[in-house]
Amino acid sequence: MSWNRVGRYGGRVLMYLLTVWFVASFNFFLIRFMPGDPLEHLVGEEDYLYLSTAHPEVLEELERAYGLDGSLFLQYKTYLLRLLRGDLGRSYKNNVPVLTLILQRLARTFRLILPAVVLAGALGILLGAAAGWRPGSRLDRWISRLSLVVYSIPGYCLGMLGLMVFCFWLGWVPAGGISSGGLTGAAYVRDALWHMTLPVGVLALSKLSYNIPMMRSGVVEAKRADYTLSARAKGVGSAQILFRHVLPNAAVPMIAVFTMQLGFIVSGSMMLERLFNWDGMGLLVYKAIGGNDYPILQGSLLVLTVCVVLSNLLSDVLCALLDPRIRDGAWNEI
Repeated sequence: MSWNRVGRYGGRVLMYLLTVWFVASFNFFLIRFMPGDPLEHLVGEEDYLYLSTAHPEVLEELERAYGLDGSLFLQYKTYLLRLLRGDLGRSYKNNVPVLTLILQRLARTFRLILPAVVLAGALGILLGAAAGWRPGSRLDRWISRLSLVVYSIPGYCLGMLGLMVFCFWLGWVPAGGISSGGLTGAAYVRDALWHMTLPVGVLALSKLSYNIPMMRSGVVEAKRADYTLSARAKGVGSAQILFRHVLPNAAVPMIAVFTMQLGFIVSGSMMLERLFNWDGMGLLVYKAIGGNDYPILQGSLLVLTVCVVLSNLLSDVLCALLDPRIRDGAWNEI
């Protein structure tokens, strides 16, 4: 590996690390500059007024326990040192480590995200390739119109339509939740898959409507490329041109789309998790906002930022592995 490539990749990793540091710092100062005392939200308004006059030592002990004592610089230093140790603090409401809560909810959110992204990716490549291989055909018009209609509907409204049709009218799927409870083994797996069906379908359909036009554009562009015209001039068959020349080149930009979706869906699934009562990251953040649980909000924002940064890094690595032009930096020189 050349020093030029090492410097380029090292610069990107440094940029990602600086992004995480900036968000962590912004997270810290935003909470401190918000109106009100965090301890007031911790113990409640009435208890805070009582303790501030009758037992101020209790408030001082709570300040030390939650890192709210000392100067702003000292609090910031303590906050960064705790982050380096993986300590995101403790929840105000239930006194549980924030990292424990986040990891539990993040695992449940990924149970929705991973199958939705895979399903949307596979169908997006197939339908986008079918539409772009013969642009202007009847199949292309139908696929493009349907994807445009679905894309124009917000995900939350799409979820409400799914609930109305498949839950309340047809009764095929449950109204929400992760499982019915009280089940183990294969029965629990079947029940969990049954509860996942509608939210995964809504997420996949929402992302599929974006993947189809992206893949279609890539196929249309690849068909007009010099390597495709050269293959036609040599008498290569249409099927071989599609699968050996058009699809591999058109699918490379979709890798970035899939990885970015994987990162951003984690932070954008709050409303859907609220709608389907899916106890994941979205619902955790929603409850933390309503309860002024600052440590959970701080930790969730930081973890969601790390998810987006890792998805960007994964996109860079996969695209560089699959496309020599990106790996060698040829596109950066154009």
